[in-house]
Amino acid sequence: MFGDTKYDIIGQGFAGWHAKAKNCSSSGGTLAKYLTEAREGALVYDASKSDYNAFCKLVISGPIVRPDLPPGTVKRFGDEDAEAARRMLPGLSGGFEVIAAKAIAEVKSGKKFSSLDEISTDLFESLLREIPGVKIGRVVNGAVEWEN
Repeated sequence: MFGDTKYDIIGQGFAGWHAKAKNCSSSGGTLAKYLTEAREGALVYDASKSDYNAFCKLVISGPIVRPDLPPGTVKRFGDEDAEAARRMLPGLSGGFEVIAAKAIAEVKSGKKFSSLDEISTDLFESLLREIPGVKIGRVVNGAVEWEN
């Protein structure tokens, strides 16, 4: 970790553990290691036994979680952003052109969230809770306390 930054989110999908803080993210570590670098009360989730399609849909086409946003905050990818992405499309490659085109279409679709919207941790947690099989917990005294 950088300086006194602590992880706000620790999660496991289908490819191992990862962690996210305000200014950094990490993947490929262990839960034990991430817990030593997590803030008290950090969100922990385990989606390794969840509904595969639902979790993948959230990860691939869902919004981006930003731990530094205040609770309940959505930073929308709006019309101005869509216009900038539209102008950049000819120069994008490596899959980014698909993401940009999808985000442009989503701005007009009226969806709850687009794939380039940014959301706070609490809203991300609410989306995780909609997926069958995801376990949710919190960091308490350097360990995970899982909900029943």
